[in-house]
Amino acid sequence: MQNLVLTRIDDRLIHGQVMTAWSRVTKAEQVIIVDDGVAKDDFMINVLENSIPETMAIGIFNKEDAVTFLSEPLEAPTIVLVKIPETIEYMVDHGIEINEVNLGGMGAKKERTSLYHTISASGEEKNTFKRLLEKGINVFIQIMPQNDKVELKEILNK
Repeated sequence: MQNLVLTRIDDRLIHGQVMTAWSRVTKAEQVIIVDDGVAKDDFMINVLENSIPETMAIGIFNKEDAVTFLSEPLEAPTIVLVKIPETIEYMVDHGIEINEVNLGGMGAKKERTSLYHTISASGEEKNTFKRLLEKGINVFIQIMPQNDKVELKEILNK
């Protein structure tokens, strides 16, 4: 997809690393957040809207509205942020072209086990990653732009 400069899974969504390092490296002019819960949480929407530089645009969508929005050409370099891999799978299954996914952060939770350093995933999330890889999507771990990419398929095959 033209102008899609980064698709990232990070359960923190917008935070210092994304806004400073990744937006600078990708030259992104807008951020699209796709999360059903956040899209209906006025408080979180306000927090996220105030977390980006004034020069950047932001859109916060549920999955269905994101598919509609992303079905049209992106007018500016865009970062798409989601919390979980199932959101990426939903978008891809509904016709959104995503070639690669940066797994930046998924914290520990009750149903998750350690996947790689501080990144954790549940069994179902690991299965979702496997399906994304089977669809030809390059999924890799790269916390910061200066870090080396770690291919997720190598971790899942251990």
